[in-house]
Amino acid sequence: MDSVSVVIDCAILDTSWLLELYQVPGHSREDRLDEVTAEAGDRSLDDLFLTVPVIFEFANHLVRVKDGNRRRQLIERYCTSLTESLNDDGPWTVVADTGEGILLRAETLIELAESFVRGSGTGDSLADISVIDLVGRLRQRGRKVLVLSFDPKLVAYSG
Repeated sequence: MDSVSVVIDCAILDTSWLLELYQVPGHSREDRLDEVTAEAGDRSLDDLFLTVPVIFEFANHLVRVKDGNRRRQLIERYCTSLTESLNDDGPWTVVADTGEGILLRAETLIELAESFVRGSGTGDSLADISVIDLVGRLRQRGRKVLVLSFDPKLVAYSG
């Protein structure tokens, strides 16, 4: 049987992928940088999505960088990318709710919390759950999704 290739038209960024892209000390490997940079520059993707829980989880990693100068550089770079993205001029589309907007609504938090409780035995973080949820919503819209992550469990949701 011939294999059918799936055309991926969007991607969701996971914390592990951002850690590599930003080369966060203690959480990245230099040998992955070329791969991550190539994916980031892949213009065949229509959209790069970033969930709010991933934004928070990644920021938590940044504030723990021991070298104060490096920490400040990383945080400033990240804040610039987020600001540009929120102004529709950046690398990502920030997604937080079950609609099209970016508001973090009470209903969204409740849905994520309920998913977190249901999946408590799986070891998934709130950020992981937000990525998995977004994959499902994008697929319902007919999108083919790539999960950019170094977590094999999350990558398995691609397609």
